[in-house]
Amino acid sequence: MSIAVLELNDQNLLIQTEDGAVHTEPGFAHLTATGIETGDRARACAWQQTQHSYNQYWRQLNQLALPSQQNWARHHGDIAFAQLKQMLEAAGSPERLIMVVPGSFSDEQLSLLLGLASAIPVQMASIIDSALATCINNAKPTLLVELQLHQAVISLVQPTDGSMVVSDQEIIPDLGVMHLYNAAARYISDRMIEDYRYDPMHSSEGEQTIYDQLPNWLMQLGWEDEIAISLPSSQGDLKLNLPKAVIAELFGQRLNHLNAALQKHSTANLCFAHSASLIPALISEYASADVASQAIATDNCLDLQELRKGDELHRIISLAKGTSRGSSPKQKSHKKQGQVTHMLYRDQAYPLHQPLSMHIGDGELLLANNLDSKAAFVLVVENQSLRVLHHDVGLDIQLPRDCRPGQSLKIADHELRLIEVSNA
Repeated sequence: MSIAVLELNDQNLLIQTEDGAVHTEPGFAHLTATGIETGDRARACAWQQTQHSYNQYWRQLNQLALPSQQNWARHHGDIAFAQLKQMLEAAGSPERLIMVVPGSFSDEQLSLLLGLASAIPVQMASIIDSALATCINNAKPTLLVELQLHQAVISLVQPTDGSMVVSDQEIIPDLGVMHLYNAAARYISDRMIEDYRYDPMHSSEGEQTIYDQLPNWLMQLGWEDEIAISLPSSQGDLKLNLPKAVIAELFGQRLNHLNAALQKHSTANLCFAHSASLIPALISEYASADVASQAIATDNCLDLQELRKGDELHRIISLAKGTSRGSSPKQKSHKKQGQVTHMLYRDQAYPLHQPLSMHIGDGELLLANNLDSKAAFVLVVENQSLRVLHHDVGLDIQLPRDCRPGQSLKIADHELRLIEVSNA
């Protein structure tokens, strides 16, 4: 019976199948005349058609009537159902599903979620807390920071009496990736007004243009101290230099609640989920913190031998040590097993300590060591984990379960191999 794992973080929902195929999309929805469109296509018009666009239906998962009557949705539950169904179809309609959910989901929301799954229908195998799924193989107490679209969750996961337990959780309602995007967008708008007397946020088209490019701009600032950006206008393309230090300061001003929460557990190992990787990438204070790989939670769930406890499904926040067949992150990166340093494709090795961008055209795969937002696929190796920085919607990707030499990944019809180059 086929099984898949779905991680419900509305910044980037991720579903992974047993064979390693991965599909991701953001928690955006657009209600059209013909139905509900979700994911990247919905995000691409979210700021232009705000009256029909939604992006808080996972955080506010409920059956309360929408503010305005819509043809295809009565409430947020209907919108969430549409995206859940689309995610499962993208994964080949698995028969069983493991759901990975953050600690911000209430019992009432989990109950509604089970109802949505049964209506698809798909058999729910288990529900596991995303912090536990991420940290199940950690040997020491870990404080995990997860960033959603409109809020953050901080979880303390620690070994207790032979088990890994989520012993404490805190929700920060005013710290989501959209809060960070909004701060950066306002800075760009202010600079454009000052330099060109042009406000790109004054029109829906200008807003959409900024928010379309912000994820790539901020990603580039993780690798560069300053980048040159350009925005179209009636005056032509307007150019602006975007300094990392300024953006880092803006983001830092919004981390007061996070800092207070971290101080309460200062002895625990600090780890940022992939969803929160912007913070250590841009703010030097957290640059040395661990960053989890994008699919570590779903990988670990596929490795878990048994998640269901009894007949009643509930969110699992404690598992016995040794439940997972996987290795701990430290074991995976041990030198005796080899460390991935390069990608091998057609007898040429490309270093992976910096972003590797891949373009597909006329059936050919072209690779270059740069951070190209127009590439079909961009990845890098950090902490001996593969980190996907960007991929085109609908691109067929199969990632290896482990980041170690000899493993292969497939991009469309192209197979590439992870290798170790000595003295690299």
